[in-house]
Amino acid sequence: MTIYTDTFGGANIYPSEISYSAVTLSADVVLNWPEETSESDNLATRIIDVTPSAASYSITMPDASKSGTGNTVLFNNKGAYTFTVKDADGTVIVSLISGTLWQVYLTDNTTEAGTWSTLQYGSTTSIATAASLAGTGITASGPLLSQSVPVEDFSTDYTAGNADRAKMYNWSGESGTLTLPDPVTVGNNWFLYLRNSGNGSITADAPGLSEINDSSTVVFNPGDSAIIASDGTGFYTVGFGQSATYTFNYTVVNIAGASDYTLSGAELNQVAYRFTGAITADINVIVPDTVQQYWVDNQTTGSFIVTVKTAAGSGITTVQGQRVILYCDGADVLNAESAASISLPVPVSQGGTGATSVSSARINLGGTATGVAIFTAASEASVWSTLGAAPVGTVNGGTF
Repeated sequence: MTIYTDTFGGANIYPSEISYSAVTLSADVVLNWPEETSESDNLATRIIDVTPSAASYSITMPDASKSGTGNTVLFNNKGAYTFTVKDADGTVIVSLISGTLWQVYLTDNTTEAGTWSTLQYGSTTSIATAASLAGTGITASGPLLSQSVPVEDFSTDYTAGNADRAKMYNWSGESGTLTLPDPVTVGNNWFLYLRNSGNGSITADAPGLSEINDSSTVVFNPGDSAIIASDGTGFYTVGFGQSATYTFNYTVVNIAGASDYTLSGAELNQVAYRFTGAITADINVIVPDTVQQYWVDNQTTGSFIVTVKTAAGSGITTVQGQRVILYCDGADVLNAESAASISLPVPVSQGGTGATSVSSARINLGGTATGVAIFTAASEASVWSTLGAAPVGTVNGGTF
């Protein structure tokens, strides 16, 4: 096929083209350029009357890279249902409600999808299409605009910008930092969602001298989530924290085997832990390096030691059958209680005996030689022996 060029305009001139076609739209249709096919159906003619038989059908434009810019198709919806026109990548170009005419024309053909512009015909007031109005936080759903929250998973440090408006960032790594944008640049009403689904903390860091919740940073522990919104000078969280049924939680974790065990998922952010299972070597239970308390009940078997620690910490060892209260300070696991310094022997004034032997304790508590001997006598005869002969005129304490 020979293609000619308009000397004055520079556009391609084809030997022939088809000006009109009619389509009864009973299924999704993909159009073809008339110059690229010998088929007579589904051609991208200059004017197409479309009669949809039901809602939600679409017409997809041909490969834009196989045509020249300025190629134009006029769609006329003669049916009772709405249909959409899409580019070759499936992105909605325009939605046509019943009785409307829209011209679609190509302005960039460097990709298969191309760049298409639209112009409405036959109305004294132009109606903006949902696709042309869609932006951050908004998506086109047919002829309507709907809310949009794109989810981005990330596991390394990230700096957010204006293009991240209305996105949800889901943390899936160990400890990291989400640096927020300059609030002056993104302005009043910029926001994003942050969720910590990882095994360590994710820190929301306000840049420069700006603040988030009147602080330079806010730490999101595993399970925490919030909306972070800017007022043009700083940031605030909405709904910060995780939903908890009880403030004190308890869980049982089977750590059987000879390998270190890392708490994850629903095992995180509990308070009381009972570790069970037959362990065959000394093992570590690895907890996140976030501030948290751990009430540990070691009910494992196998005569080995369990150490509760962070990945980089030294932690606290527990033996089987032992219960301890521990806490993580964000770097390592520490014992929540320590042995008090006691001066031995404990003096009588502090509730002790002031002695290190039984005999000294009796004396320190006021015992005399006779009293102590009577206290320790093994029989009544021994008592009388200690007391000696009874005074004359007395029998068993009586007189006669």
